[in-house]
Formats: sequence, structure tokens, C-alpha cells
Amino acid sequence: MTTKIRTRINGDQHVLEVVQGAESVSQLTVLDATIRVLGTSVRMGGIGGVGTKSEHRMKGHARRLLEEAVRYMTGLGQDVSMLFGIPDFYDKFGFVPCLPSHCVHIATRDAERAAEGAGDYSTRPIGENDYGFVARLYNEDNRNRAASLVRDERSFRGFHKGSNFRTQAAGFILEDGNGRSVGYAAFDDSRTEVNVIEANAADPRAFRALLYEFAKMAIDRRAGYLELYMACEHPFVRFARRYGCQVQSTYERMGGGMMRILNQGSLFRKLRPALRKRLDYTEFNRRSVKLTIETDLGTTKLRFNNQGSRPAAAGVVRLGQDKLTQLVIGYRSADDLLADSGVAAEGDAEALLKVFFGGQEPYVWKADEF
Repeated sequence: MTTKIRTRINGDQHVLEVVQGAESVSQLTVLDATIRVLGTSVRMGGIGGVGTKSEHRMKGHARRLLEEAVRYMTGLGQDVSMLFGIPDFYDKFGFVPCLPSHCVHIATRDAERAAEGAGDYSTRPIGENDYGFVARLYNEDNRNRAASLVRDERSFRGFHKGSNFRTQAAGFILEDGNGRSVGYAAFDDSRTEVNVIEANAADPRAFRALLYEFAKMAIDRRAGYLELYMACEHPFVRFARRYGCQVQSTYERMGGGMMRILNQGSLFRKLRPALRKRLDYTEFNRRSVKLTIETDLGTTKLRFNNQGSRPAAAGVVRLGQDKLTQLVIGYRSADDLLADSGVAAEGDAEALLKVFFGGQEPYVWKADEF
């Protein structure tokens, strides 16, 4: 029976289906979204909902869909793609691990100590009128966090999931003594566990109140500990360290949160101002710079004409787009990458890569996974 691929568009979601006769036998969804890279907004195609009906599996339908999805997203003009996938499958389509996950464990008895100096704060459930505040505070907190999704303050409508796809989310707004919203938290809607997926406050002095609220939740639920599913370098997690905690970080070998570059040229055109700024406080700030990046997607030439008497800097680096993706997003350092046998650097390329990339910690918040 003849099969074909059909596309349906519903808002920011593009559904690709393998259709056999009149039956849809396999499908996936492409999400059109924006993420941050080097503090810059870039267009991201997110792949989710990949599935084939059981009676039609092992016939290559998913492979055909993924190949078409990469072409489709490239044609849409999306700069990069992201997915959360099963092991040892998506690497066939150019995706590589880029997004670690972290879980911070804090004993309830330790979190209770935050009561001292918690201040005059109160909480109430998040309502529809709070969505704009939550999105603004989230975007401000994540403006320089690599891979984090940009939330549209006009269309954000709360948290569609908790710490996993089987769990709903709940949340509260933190108010100061004058009734002003100063923070928020989101967590699993559970009667027995305290799994926090976001905790933010405009003023770090409110962090004690947030942690104490989580401790009270844990006491009510008879939970011996609470868990923070948050970025390790997040200010609230750094604050919580003083109370004692254990951090579990997971880096998948070939699965989990994965990414790839789609349109190398447009990606680097958007990143150019951020890369230029990174030259300002280095040895290259008064030198003209030319870095050529050669991958299986093509060649990108980065030129910065700076005024100065020192000799120009130039270099060439050759590598796969998969390795370049890990470097650009901050998953791998330049030193680590340059030690890879599949990477060749000439001239000043090594020094320039160290200047342009690094210092980022990629993270996607649980509520934004798809």
C-alpha cells in the first residue's frame, strides 16, 4: 500500500504523519519555539510525540519521519533542533546529548532551619492573573541560561507538566508583607512528595521563605526530604547549599536531552554580536579576527575588523555539526572538544574557540520539556 507524509499545522505545532491509505500510522510533532544561546534568542524546532502504531512498527516509518522532520525544520528556517529521546536512536539523525538533568536532595529537617530569618512572607495559589508575572520573572532569571526556552509573556498559561510527563504541576505566588508578588514556585501536584521544578524570587532575600515553604509542605506530606529539579548553578540552588544537600547530575551517553544544528549560517549570524562582545576583554580586542568553521553543513566565516596595530588573528576548525552543537550550547568546553580525534584546528582557531565559547551551563526546565 502506498504511503506518504502529510503535514498539519496547528498554531506553533506542526504535525508530520506517515499516512498509509487513509490511516495515520506514525507521527511526530515539531514545536516552533525560541531558546537562548550565548544570551541570544535563536529559533528552535522541538521534536516530540514521536510514535508509531504497534502493528506498523519495525517498518522504517519513524526513521522516514525523522529524516523528513530535519529537512522540514531546516526549510522553516529554524536554527537548531531539540528533543528528549530514547537511547541510541536519534544520533542517526545528527542529534547529540546536550542537556544534562539535575536533582538536588535536601533533608526536611535541614530545610526547616530556613524558618530562622524567613521574614514576613505569605503564599497563595497561582492564578490566571499571575501568568505574566511568572513569565517575566522566569525570562529575567534565564536571560543568559543556554538552551532555556523563552516564554511569551502574553501567551504563557502556566505549567503543563511536573517533574515528569505523568505528573501534573501546582504552584504558588510568594507575597511580601505589603501583598506584592515577589516570587513563585512550581512543583508536582502530589500528596506524598515535594518535587520542586522551579523556584524564583525577584529579591534573593526571599529565598529563605521559599525554602521554608517547601519544608512545611514536606512536613505536611510526611516526606523525609524534598527534591529540587533545577539548574545546578541557579541562585536558589546555590543558596540552598548552606543547609546541606546532595546533587545528582545525569549526562546521558546517547539519549535524553539532545540537540543538533539545522541552519548553521543563520545561527552564527544571530550569534555574531555576542561573539563580537566576547573579544572585547581579551588579547584579540585590538586585532582583526577571522575564524573559519567547516562542518558537514557547510562553511561559516566569522570576521571581525578591529582597529589596532597588532597582527591579525586567523584560524580554521574542522568538525562535525554534532560536536559544534555541543560546543556552542556549552555542553563541552573548547579544551575537551579540541582533544577529540574528529576535530582539526589550525592557526589561531584553538585560542579563538576558547574565547568565543564556554562559561555556559545548558538547562531546560522540567515544565518546558516536550
